[in-house]
Amino acid sequence: MSRIPVVIIGHGYTSRLGIIRSLGVIGCEITVLVQAFHSRLGRWLRFDGGTPVDCCSKYVSRVLWCPAESEPEMLRILLEQCVVSGRKVVLIPDSDFSTAVISRHEAELAPYFLFPSIKNGSGTLESWMDKSLQKALARTVGLPVADARVIPAAAAAGPLPEGIVYPCFTKPVETIHGGKTFRRCDDAASLQRALAEIAAHGGTQVLVEEYKPIDTEYAVVGYSDGEGTVCIPAVIEFTEAGQRHFGIARTGKVLPPDAFAALLEQFATFVRKTGFAGLFDIDFYLSGGTLYFNELNLRFGGSGYAVTRMGVNLPALYVRSICGEDTSDMPRKVAGTGTFVNERMCIDDWSFYYLTEDEFRSRVAAADIRFVDDADDPGPQRKLDRYVRQQKMKRILRKWLKK
Repeated sequence: MSRIPVVIIGHGYTSRLGIIRSLGVIGCEITVLVQAFHSRLGRWLRFDGGTPVDCCSKYVSRVLWCPAESEPEMLRILLEQCVVSGRKVVLIPDSDFSTAVISRHEAELAPYFLFPSIKNGSGTLESWMDKSLQKALARTVGLPVADARVIPAAAAAGPLPEGIVYPCFTKPVETIHGGKTFRRCDDAASLQRALAEIAAHGGTQVLVEEYKPIDTEYAVVGYSDGEGTVCIPAVIEFTEAGQRHFGIARTGKVLPPDAFAALLEQFATFVRKTGFAGLFDIDFYLSGGTLYFNELNLRFGGSGYAVTRMGVNLPALYVRSICGEDTSDMPRKVAGTGTFVNERMCIDDWSFYYLTEDEFRSRVAAADIRFVDDADDPGPQRKLDRYVRQQKMKRILRKWLKK
């Protein structure tokens, strides 16, 4: 049987690398479509000037480049360079933007590709990226949700709506329009600054949420077929969050699902009601003894590779399922626990003095699972080592400039 062709689309190498390795071990033919930014001179702003870390993997057959937020160019590349004669190619979006592009162009892509979708007529992939819609549905299945309201980003110029209680927490209603601009606001002035920042990133609507002090952050990754089957094999606990990048685990633990069984069934019901078919990630948190739903991401989570390494390969389950293969032999539940480290988050925090070099190295050494270092696939680690040497020089320069 021929290898399953897959195109992975995204802009961050850590999550893409986890998907690459998860699918490489089942023999997929992998193309990576890198969402890259341009400099003012029109050159690609690539990772350290060359091939990204994940694209150095032995499992990658081809690397393509696309302007980070050019919808026409992404669609053109998919239709002109990624179509395979005689069979459909599996698309795996690994960013909000690529998910939205697929959603907007389902009709054009469907003859040639297999991709995530909404199967029950409740909306589109893009419509379910709306945080306020997600929270409204979460309440209907009994999930605790912080109180929130939607206000226009244009309120940055005033006047602000009445009745806002401080502190509050702001985030774009759709992260594709407004970026990852999540802020705690302690007064009207800080709220207006947050609204202005979201507006500058293209956001128009902002979720202003009751502020809940977070005791512990969690996530789950899962697979849904859109017809009732939902697989959530484990719970991911953030033991440390990255300081340079909001909402991404620097270190964490993979936990078996049994202690969270009732909550995970509520999550499964929630996903079924959306009708989503594909890989997903749900963020939630503990505050004051209650576990609160935060958001649903219609793509594989950044820490999801840790679940693959613990024995449940969700990307492979998704690809084999969407291609009509029998998956009854594939594990669906993690047994035991394991710790992991996201080397990129550690390196970025070390580069900007949130970690010392000893702290950075000790976290990497202590983890059971590393997202980059892999003796069976050494190319990404070799590339990362070169990047670390470059960052060491930049770190010295930053320290000197602060004097």
